[in-house]
Amino acid sequence: MLIDRYPVGIVSVHGDLIENLYVLPSEQGKGYGSTLLEFAIDRCRGNPCLWILDNNAGAYRLYIRRGFQETGDRNRLDENLYELELTLNRTGSGEPFPGR
Repeated sequence: MLIDRYPVGIVSVHGDLIENLYVLPSEQGKGYGSTLLEFAIDRCRGNPCLWILDNNAGAYRLYIRRGFQETGDRNRLDENLYELELTLNRTGSGEPFPGR
């Protein structure tokens, strides 16, 4: 994402997997993360999913506010650090995680 030709953030999408959503610390709190997330969600055909570090409270709040939910899948990275999988149910069914 460029603002006046100045890079402020980035996101990658592979299928329904959203990866590498980053906004420069000096540019956080200006809505750029939400804009990048909407951009990424729009490129997913099914239910978007992503992984975050369990100690990243700011990212967790952003995704939960947008409607993402924890799937229960976790990857242990070391003794004190995990990745958590989150997904956004766009199917309209009452079940949060179809096929799980």
